[in-house]
Amino acid sequence: MTHNAHKLKLVSTFALSTFACAGVPAIGLATLTMSSGQAIAQNTSSDDASTKQIKRSVLVSLSKPISLDVEDQPLEDIFNFIAEVTGVELEPIYLNENFASNGMDPETLITMKASNTPALIVLERVLLRAQRAESIGEEYTWQFTDYGSIEFGPKTELNRNQQVELYDIADLLFVVQDFDNAPEFDLQSAVSQAGGGGGGGGSGSPFSSGGGNVTSTTSAENAQALTDLIQSTIEPDQWAALGGDGASMTFYNNSFIITAPDYIHRQIAGYSFWPSKLQQVRKVNGKQQTIIKPAPKKRKP
Repeated sequence: MTHNAHKLKLVSTFALSTFACAGVPAIGLATLTMSSGQAIAQNTSSDDASTKQIKRSVLVSLSKPISLDVEDQPLEDIFNFIAEVTGVELEPIYLNENFASNGMDPETLITMKASNTPALIVLERVLLRAQRAESIGEEYTWQFTDYGSIEFGPKTELNRNQQVELYDIADLLFVVQDFDNAPEFDLQSAVSQAGGGGGGGGSGSPFSSGGGNVTSTTSAENAQALTDLIQSTIEPDQWAALGGDGASMTFYNNSFIITAPDYIHRQIAGYSFWPSKLQQVRKVNGKQQTIIKPAPKKRKP
């Protein structure tokens, strides 16, 4: 297991409205996504520079356009083809392999057609078709291993490979005081005083006295609101607090300590080694997801 400190920043319209409904002051808060739908903040990995470069190279390789036209082709053959044409080390999790209690059937027949499509998108489409064909109630996805290969299969199996990450949320916990009984300005009184010559005989200030009531939320309340937001929008079925077995989070010293597999950390903060413009936040089936977009094809000079 690994850990590192990260910052959660950049505010989304959705996040702001959620915090407002929860009674958390919106001004000064930052959280999961941008209103433009681009990637979330920075640094999702505690990898060293060398490992980050390896993973970046893998995503570049998976950006390679490939073509696929198959009918009733075994799943294993398709994965082997993608690995061969991209040069990327792929680690599919098959049923009864490596002691997996759940997994994909390598003999599942797949029919699909893709022309000049980035390999990463093809891989995701194949996983979706396999998920639907096998109908075992499991969701399939992919994630990085600690050493930079790509493993994929049922989320329950991916959950076995977890990382511990530290997310600094001090900025999110800043409490903005709300003075809800400010003095009121009496325009008529101000005009009357001005008409009277503005001398020392005025009747007093045009401001009516207001109370000094101050309302604000506490850091603990803000932290709980953010916890609820993350767990309800990012892989809600996987959090231990909600009955899952894939992720857990603890608030300590203005930080979240989150233990989760790579695919969940990706939803929280994207990949620091991949351009933010190629990470897009979407809502899919009611869940927030960070979509990793392939690198655009370079134009020939």
